[in-house]
Amino acid sequence: MKKQPESINDFIFGNPESKLRVEEICDGRQELPNAGKVGVLLYGTYGTGKTTLAKLLPELIELAKTDCELTYDAEFIACNQAINGTQVSSLIQRILAVHSLNQSGLHYFVIDEVDHLTPQAQESLKSILNTKRGIFILTSNNISKLDKGLLNRCILIEMNAAPDIAYLPLANTLIGNTIVPQQKLLAVINAANGSLRDIVNNIERFARRQNK
Repeated sequence: MKKQPESINDFIFGNPESKLRVEEICDGRQELPNAGKVGVLLYGTYGTGKTTLAKLLPELIELAKTDCELTYDAEFIACNQAINGTQVSSLIQRILAVHSLNQSGLHYFVIDEVDHLTPQAQESLKSILNTKRGIFILTSNNISKLDKGLLNRCILIEMNAAPDIAYLPLANTLIGNTIVPQQKLLAVINAANGSLRDIVNNIERFARRQNK
């Protein structure tokens, strides 16, 4: 999987409901903001594509709303880096205070690994989400650490590992013309414990060694 995903069909979801919720968000059936929901929370184990999908969603949502691409890219905030809750809140409030250049009039924010924020910072973020001027895409590896009010303001989408067999089409693409029994590929997939990063790297390593 060398290229970046361009649509939700490029992702491997752990269950049909997760994919359906993403489809509804991306085609406009699930309106945002709507009835107090201003965010999307992608949660689950490491390596399942949460951050990659989070970065793609603003463009797809804007296209569904306006049939136009984003004029101003989503603001990406990595909570696992040296940024504290006050800085996160100040940045978001500063951006929300100005008119958005996007056709929808909305600002977009990707807040990665939001569970790294302190409970106090999550409280502050929860208050900021009481807005109709922005859409927030959050990711978390540990949903149990998140403020319940914050969760209530988001559409929740589980991003855990899919069954091993769901990764076989990707594995077959990665190995190219190398002929490998499917059971061997499934064993390599299984060893990655659901991490798409590890599945890709392990399959590519396996294919290199088969071709020696």
